Amino acid sequence: MPDCACGCGEQTKGGKFLPGHETKFRKQLDDTVGGPQLLAKLVAAGKLYADGKMSLTALGDVVRLIFRQD
Repeated sequence: MPDCACGCGEQTKGGKFLPGHETKFRKQLDDTVGGPQLLAKLVAAGKLYADGKMSLTALGDVVRLIFRQD
């Protein structure tokens, strides 16, 4: 059986998450980054970097700005 993707260490019965754990995981991500809007900006910047449309330096700048939000 696979481990739950939320990182709780428990095993699922075949899915990626135990019931309710996907929602818990999404909330943890939102709280860590500062909300869904900043999470979306972080993902967009990562995609631009992966597509060769953003330098590593610019990606680092975006990451620093996102995690310095108060």
